[in-house]
Amino acid sequence: MKLTREKIYFHAPYRMLLGSLDWVAVKKVNCEIYADGSALDSYSRDEVDLINNKFEASGLKKIVHGPFLDLNPGSWDEGIRRLTLERFAQAFKFCRELKTDHIVLHSGFDPVFYQDSSQVFLNFCLPVWRAAADMAADNGIKIAVENSIDNDPSVVISIIQETDRPNLEACFDPGHYYAFAKMSPFKALERYPDGMIGEIHLSDNKGDFDSHLPLGEGHLDFRKLLTEVIKKGREPIFTSEPHSKEDILRNLDYLLSMDDF
Repeated sequence: MKLTREKIYFHAPYRMLLGSLDWVAVKKVNCEIYADGSALDSYSRDEVDLINNKFEASGLKKIVHGPFLDLNPGSWDEGIRRLTLERFAQAFKFCRELKTDHIVLHSGFDPVFYQDSSQVFLNFCLPVWRAAADMAADNGIKIAVENSIDNDPSVVISIIQETDRPNLEACFDPGHYYAFAKMSPFKALERYPDGMIGEIHLSDNKGDFDSHLPLGEGHLDFRKLLTEVIKKGREPIFTSEPHSKEDILRNLDYLLSMDDF
């Protein structure tokens, strides 16, 4: 296949997007809208209507990335687990108002605190994920569980398999495996069951930090990665995660210039 502009999304923090709607419309940029806790607490109906109207008029598509900082669905602390689910519920409401049916949420797994007890983490988090998946399903929303600082794919895969909900899938972030887990993203990819990956995040780094370099400026082989992801049985959502408008355009040119894979 060959990537086309219509298939590519770009990560856009909510407040930054509001200030750049005309630019997004002119450049024809589909967006993965990042709503952190502050955005979920402060967004207004008028703002959402403005985004919806601009995207509809421009023929653009949007999905959502939910909050993750300080949240942990598998926390030892019941109050943190409860708060995490509350934030997830707010994010689903945000999705519904933005008229989108797809959201990315992080696994929340921290290998430092659960290095020898990943099953404890799973025991804590699975009820949260089941409740979240059921709430999302009631609103017609799919959840893509993203690896963050996970040291390998085992926890993400277990969350999806053991939650056992049809609207739960994986968001595969090769840059996170390379920077945080010091693991080859190709080795990580091999462990995902066929058909599980519903989205891939695209940002480059040199293995030392999750630096979100423009594509092609780090060490990741995206042509090969995308080829191998497609072999896993489905075409995922392709989301680039640049840190500036200039890098959005650079990443778009990079992706569109790739030959068939």
